Amino acid sequence: MAEGGAAVPLSELQLRWHVFWVRRKSDTKTRYLMEIARCVARAVEASSPLLEIGTRSGGSALLMLRIARAALGPGAKPPLVITVDPYGARPYEGEPHVYDERHYRRMKRALAGYANHIHYMMDSELFLNVLGQLHLWIGGRKQPIDRFALVYLDGSHEPDIVWREITELLPRVVRGGFLIVDDTDWFDGAVRRRLDGAASQLPGRLRHTDQQSIVEVL
Repeated sequence: MAEGGAAVPLSELQLRWHVFWVRRKSDTKTRYLMEIARCVARAVEASSPLLEIGTRSGGSALLMLRIARAALGPGAKPPLVITVDPYGARPYEGEPHVYDERHYRRMKRALAGYANHIHYMMDSELFLNVLGQLHLWIGGRKQPIDRFALVYLDGSHEPDIVWREITELLPRVVRGGFLIVDDTDWFDGAVRRRLDGAASQLPGRLRHTDQQSIVEVL
């Protein structure tokens, strides 16, 4: 959907610089942001949008936007980064935090400078229900939002919700892309166990960090 050039290989030092730059805007620890950065740097050449469900203060989305711009180099059109989050005052599963409008304001400030960012103010259930009807006008043509170079799931951590996100979005990840699921150690590792049980049917390689589960689509 986006017109990109050939990706420019980014060194670990360059990726660490971008992670360092966004770390103060994110609640995610450095080593997990590095995993996201590495995956984005490899996925952007596919030129399909990147999707994040669960935007919070925008730190991870900002990292995606910065890495995509750096990896494609000057003059190239970076892919869209689509974020999904309903915001509003609501509790956060498994944690004492209150998820409220302050996070929305921080996200808007962090991502305002990127014209290739699009936000949908809805929860993942609604987003998945309407995904088949969503489209964007690109280059004078109406195009569906149906394929992604990277999907990062960090919204609800309730296992059944996360599993629906995985089963509906993983088939939409292009070859060479990634699905990253955050906090799969929560709820006694329920989502991680389901991924391990389905590993032979997944369209690629599955690996885990101590907090994330990552599928590289082959």
